Parts: sequence; C-alpha cells; structure tokens
Amino acid sequence: MRWIVWVALALLAAGPASADWRQARTAHFILSIDDTEANARDFAARLERFDAGLRLLYGLKDDPAQALRPISIYALREAPYFKACGCPGVLGLYTPQASGSFILSLHTPDLDRKAKIGQWSSLVVLLHEYSHHFMFSNFPVAYPMWFSEGFAEFNANTSFEDDGSMIVGYPANYRADGLSSAYRASLKQLLDPEHFGYPDDVSLIYSRGWLLTHMLMLRHDRAGQLNTFLAAMNRGVPSIDAAAQAFGDLKKLDTDLDLYRRGKLAAPLRIPPGPPVAVTVTTMPRGQAALLPLYVQIREVDKSLYLGIAMEAEGIAKRYPDDAVVQSQVAEMEYTAKRLDKADEAADRALALQPDLGPALVVKGRVAVSRASLAKSADSKVWAAARAWYLKANRLDPDAVMPLYMYYTSFVAANEKPTPGAVRALMRSAVLAPESGGIRMAVALQALADGDGATARQALQSIAYSPHATRSKNLPLEALKLIDQEKLAEARTLLLPKDKDRETDGE
Repeated sequence: MRWIVWVALALLAAGPASADWRQARTAHFILSIDDTEANARDFAARLERFDAGLRLLYGLKDDPAQALRPISIYALREAPYFKACGCPGVLGLYTPQASGSFILSLHTPDLDRKAKIGQWSSLVVLLHEYSHHFMFSNFPVAYPMWFSEGFAEFNANTSFEDDGSMIVGYPANYRADGLSSAYRASLKQLLDPEHFGYPDDVSLIYSRGWLLTHMLMLRHDRAGQLNTFLAAMNRGVPSIDAAAQAFGDLKKLDTDLDLYRRGKLAAPLRIPPGPPVAVTVTTMPRGQAALLPLYVQIREVDKSLYLGIAMEAEGIAKRYPDDAVVQSQVAEMEYTAKRLDKADEAADRALALQPDLGPALVVKGRVAVSRASLAKSADSKVWAAARAWYLKANRLDPDAVMPLYMYYTSFVAANEKPTPGAVRALMRSAVLAPESGGIRMAVALQALADGDGATARQALQSIAYSPHATRSKNLPLEALKLIDQEKLAEARTLLLPKDKDRETDGE
C-alpha cells in the first residue's frame, strides 16, 4: 500500500541526521531509524501504544503467533528514503511479504513537531500504513478500497496524550480538497469502482472513503451497518448490493454523507492508557546501516534495477567482511538478482561467522532449489539435499515463516505432490503471516487441489479485493466467481502461475 501526496521537497527538509543508526525493538515492531537513542525509544514506544490502542478499540486480543513476527519499520530521512523507495510523491508504503513485512516511511521529525492534529505529517503516513498491516494480519478478508483506505485514514489521525491515552478519529483535514472537489468520486464509484469506474485521481477514494468510514463508525444511527456490509461482501454479495442491504437507500446515504461533510463531524474516540511499553534500543552496526537503503530498495523496485543494486551491495559486503548479518542480507539480495553463485558464496560467508543464522540457511536452500529447478532435476537426492537447508533452519526456529513456506514451495518447484508435512508447514506459515499474498495464494491453490472450495475462497478474498489489485485481469476475483459456481478445477487452472519464478520464489 502506498500513501501518495504531492509535496514540495523543500518542505521535507529533515534537519541533521544523527551520527548513528538505532534499532528499537518492542513486542510488535523492529524500528530502524536515523535518530538519537532517546528519539528512537520514544518513537518505538508510540508505535507500540498505537498497536495496543487499536487492539482495545477493535476488541482484538494479541495473537501470540503474530507476536513472533514483529513488523519492520524503516524510518528514513529524505535522501536515504527516496533512494530506497525510488518513488517521487510516495511518502510511505507498506509491503506485506512472506520474507518479512515492512513499512518504509519518510522520517521528518522537525516537520512533525510543527504539524497540528489533522495536518499531514510523516507520523500520520506511518500510522496509516501500519493500520493496513493491522487490518490484513488480523482480519484478512475482503475489503473494498474505500474502506481499506478509510480505515487507515481514520486510525492515522490520532493524538498521543501525556497521560498515556490516545484519541483516535480526528478529521483528516489534508483530505479536504478531495471532499470539496467538483470531480470527487461518485458514491457508485466509491462503492464499486470495478463496475462504475475509478476516478482519474485515485486519492479521491481515500478522501471520501475516510469520510464514509468516519460516519459509519461514529454515528449512532448507523451503528452495525458497516459490519453487515462487510459480512455480506465476504459471503460473495457484490459490493453495490451489499451496500444496499446494509446501508439502505443509497441516495439517502449519499445525501447523508454530504450533510455529514458540511456539518459537525462526530467526536473522536478516547482510548485509555495501556500497560507500560518495553523498548530495547541498540546502535545499528555500521555495515548494516550502510546496507539498509539498498536492502529495502531491492524489495521495492523494478527487476531491471536488481543487478545494479546487488553490485553496489557486494561492495558494501567487502567493506564489512566480519558482519554476518551484512553477508546474509547481501546473500538475499544476490539471490533476488538471480546471481546464484554469489548468493551462495555470501551465505557461506555468513554461516562461517554465525552457523545458526536462519536467513542465510534459507538462502542456501533457495539457491539449491533454483539450481535443481533450472536443471529440471528428477533426482530425489538432489531435492532432499536442497530441502535439508529449510529443515535445519526450521529446527533452529520452528516459528520462522520462510523455512516453512519455502519447504512447501520446493515440492511445487519439483513438480511433486506436497507431503502432508509440507502442507502442514504451509498452513503454519499462513497462521504466522496471514497478510502475505504469496502464502495465501499457495493455500488457495493447495485447497483447490484438495477439493476444498471454502478454504480456497477464504484464502483468496483479501487478494481479490486488495485496494491496489490490478484493475484488469483480476484473476483472484475471477477465481472466486468460479469457486462460487463449484468449478474448482477451472479456478485452480486460472490461478496457476505462468512462470517458474513465482513457483520457486514465493515473494
């Protein structure tokens, strides 16, 4: 997900960077930030308070499985941010991945200190993106774009009070132009853009989606309607029909929404203080700090740039030969760039320094699987040796997602029927990383092969209705229609990847 706004870069001057990078860890976050130790601690504590507040607001208990997999936050100053992102006009993004979901956020502390509630700030962007992660990892079902973005905007406009409480649901004043514009999204475009067309400026859906979400969540006369709408959508009812069932007369809804915009908005919600937050802050080793923008960049940019990034990372690895994490991350990057020999060598260097380093073991397995797949090997010993790397990584950390998921995909790459153990590994990875589209797609394909349409449908819904799904040839959405017609074999054929990379790489 990407938070898009056009702002003159002169406004983003972030002040001097700190001499060292910090890494702050809490129960749900690993924050990498170019700032002082005190600021890193405060920033991480605020994120953890936000998570606790959302759980209280939405009645959600902490899931021990997901707590095993904290999300990575990269809060970068202007120059490293735009190097990592390569995305002018995009000030924050959320990337759900099997290999580790992360948020890349522009860090502008000086600007944030001056921003008033309801104005744009880099913190608002970060809270918006984390709200996406919160939604997709805790409630991975079908959401229309207006609510996905409206939910994120609703949560993002939050104040953190001195007594430890939070106030959620302030007006998103920076969306005012999109609400008053003569070219705003129509209600039908908002509710069902697949059929009624997307507005030329997609940010109009963010604006009106926020307003509709705010009204439905806070106005007492419409209490419960949002849940009714989402439940109908997830039963397969088309969005516009689900809206009519839940909200009643859509013309009245449109009128009410316009009156709500021009009138007094409902008051925001106060969330009481949560328990104390534990934060551990360390100084990031120089090599890891130097590699960080490249490590994020290669997970975001077009494939045509992979080689250049990998070559630059190789130079950093040479400067820090004794840092196992640097060597392991470079191994991942070399693998992404399809330089298998160099990936193998970097993983070996990492393991020589730290034999129990799980990510390096996973790279060894991925290289071995790729070589076997490219060679079209039918030798069971070759495949067993490749999978042994995943099994070793799993023994070291049974709850690491990639060894579980890659073990399953190795059978797909070998054109073998996955063993019951491999299927269990896939299902466990789905519990640990429910936001991963790659894992959910694998679950859907496996369920369709097993004749389990209900599980396949559940796995596909959040992919099919992703707010940033491809607007043409939305294959998951077409597959859902086939599943509802009990055409499971046809649905599976439609979803099977057309290139080998998708089978062997996961995400």
